[in-house]
Amino acid sequence: MNYIRSDFPEEFLFGLASSAQAREQEFDLARETGLDCYQFSINWARVLPEGRGALNEDGLDQYDRLIDTLLTHGIRPWATLCHEEVPAALADLGGWRNRDIAGWFADFTEVIMGRIGDRMHGVASISAPSGIGDMRHFRIQTQDIYKSRATARAMHHLLLAHGHAIDRMRGLGMSNLGISFDHANAEQQDVGETHPIFDVCDHFFASAVFNKTYPATVAETLDAHLSTGWQDDFKIIGAQIDWCGLSFAGHSQAAGNMVRQLSHFQQDYSQDLPIIVIENGATNLEGSRQSDDLSQHLNALQDALKMGVPLKGVFVRSLRDRDTKYDGPSDPVTGKSRTRENQSEGTSSSYRSAFSNAIISSPRPQTAGTRHNPWDIVADIGGTNTRLGVIADGKLTDLRKYPTGSLPDLLDAFHALRDEIGTDPRAVVAAGAGPVKEGTIRLTNAKLDLSEDNIGKATGAQHTFVINDFTAAAWSVAEITGEDVEVLQGAATPRPGTRLVVGPGTGLGVGALLYSKGRYHTASGEGGHIGLSPRHEDEVEIFKAARHVSPNCFFDDTLVLEAEMFLSGTGLPILYRAIGMADGQTDTPERSAKDILEAARAQVDPIAEKTANMFTTYLGAMMGDLAVVLMPVGGVFLVGGVAEKNRWLFTDAFRDAFNAGGRFSDLRKSMSLYVSEQKEFGIIGANNFCKNALAR
Repeated sequence: MNYIRSDFPEEFLFGLASSAQAREQEFDLARETGLDCYQFSINWARVLPEGRGALNEDGLDQYDRLIDTLLTHGIRPWATLCHEEVPAALADLGGWRNRDIAGWFADFTEVIMGRIGDRMHGVASISAPSGIGDMRHFRIQTQDIYKSRATARAMHHLLLAHGHAIDRMRGLGMSNLGISFDHANAEQQDVGETHPIFDVCDHFFASAVFNKTYPATVAETLDAHLSTGWQDDFKIIGAQIDWCGLSFAGHSQAAGNMVRQLSHFQQDYSQDLPIIVIENGATNLEGSRQSDDLSQHLNALQDALKMGVPLKGVFVRSLRDRDTKYDGPSDPVTGKSRTRENQSEGTSSSYRSAFSNAIISSPRPQTAGTRHNPWDIVADIGGTNTRLGVIADGKLTDLRKYPTGSLPDLLDAFHALRDEIGTDPRAVVAAGAGPVKEGTIRLTNAKLDLSEDNIGKATGAQHTFVINDFTAAAWSVAEITGEDVEVLQGAATPRPGTRLVVGPGTGLGVGALLYSKGRYHTASGEGGHIGLSPRHEDEVEIFKAARHVSPNCFFDDTLVLEAEMFLSGTGLPILYRAIGMADGQTDTPERSAKDILEAARAQVDPIAEKTANMFTTYLGAMMGDLAVVLMPVGGVFLVGGVAEKNRWLFTDAFRDAFNAGGRFSDLRKSMSLYVSEQKEFGIIGANNFCKNALAR
């Protein structure tokens, strides 16, 4: 049976599993076929020749170039950190039998993903664990693998390395992380057939990752072989993953077994976790038999989907013929040039033919409508109003404003805009104040939750993103020019480089746009909630008074309070009342931030004037401190309503407070400082984020 892409779930991935040494010819084939992803393995020794210690910059550069080439071809990079290779120097130290290897592997993970992780679409920590290195040797040599001390330790340490690697990648802000199991051969006559290799492939590793324990049949035996306290390692081994891969091999007649095994694996282990079928199909067939084999496996995937198995994608083997030879790149470790046969296990272009004719190149159906070119929606969700922008050809062509009320109202606004345009948008980006977790944002200023799934259902968009409002604010300065800023100090035109964005508004937001190798990347955080403490002795009483006004804003029993509680539209009234109390007033009136600043500018209220002065100097000092941490050579930017409407605040006193850094005052003075004059900076930032996300 032939399929088109729409026969599979909306976000189902079709990928190619091949080699990091593939040339652009293979990427061209993948693009022509319409594949989404390219999975490759990373050679540990190519990055760290000794497994630890000195880096091989040439090796890092090779993977850097590979990622950029894939992205240029419109293909999403998908990496495997460990697939059979262990650096020789570490093998001499015992390889996977040495418990220290888990830490060495974690260090390797941090090195390589620190370089390319920001551009990865997905990463597997381990692939085919039961076939890795010395474990494969012991499995062959030992009649009862569970009674082999060396094998038991190698298997356990491999899983420990997996957990540490996931933890390191989470620390780098990465997502879409998983592990690929070499599942049972699909040609087994019955899924319940007992075989020691089947137990290793399926139960041992899967039980550890998903159940945080080893199968009862082997746990007691393992205790004699592993170090004391090994059970505590499951806290690391059981690290949260986002997907799992299952690798099948076998002919088309085994497709029915594959369906049953997928269903059993889901029920026993993975539950609702997305599953990717890796490297499926037979590799020793030719011509039409290989296409038929692939079709049978696609039939099996359809059957599994109908049974409720949450399949996320399928990665096939090479699209090239086995006998295609080419001059490989020089080995960055040995420096020797290589001429080699393509060693990917795909054997025929019939795979490519089957995909391009039957599946991938068939376009997704799109509703007929008035706009046929790709278009996007970007949203800036505030506490009072939500702004929706229509983006065509990367530019804002229409801007709408809606009241921010309830979630149905917000989704109705998205849906109404889609109906008016007449076709589904390509992407929707919604930015709001609040933390983002697993594709859902809790909008603190609107008291509602908004998810990427809800947006997708309301609009039919292929890509949906919910982001923090200061992720959007950071992206708003990605393409900023000298015409868009007021210069407080430094270069007339912002230079390329890391940029810091601070925005006092209803709350206090902080965002960073990091610059590396000609590209920008955002770093999310809650910088508005760092601590403020008195800068001068005569301000101590003000902080003490603030404890009476708003005691929950302080850090335990100290005089340190959240920066937002003084340096925002919400915080200005607290600061105003605290100053009044410290000056001996017992009945300081409650005033809005707007009234306080207007009175300060008109010089009709001494308490308001002192409030404005403290706001200015404390904000300047805080921004200077953050700038020293980040070293934003591309500039420090003020954005938001307070800065836009009260430019008179940001003069000499603000600049002096920013530059007051003791021995490092000259460093602060060397930094460029700007007030952004962009209108609708939230919409601009959401659009810049959208363009960057789609380019990846």
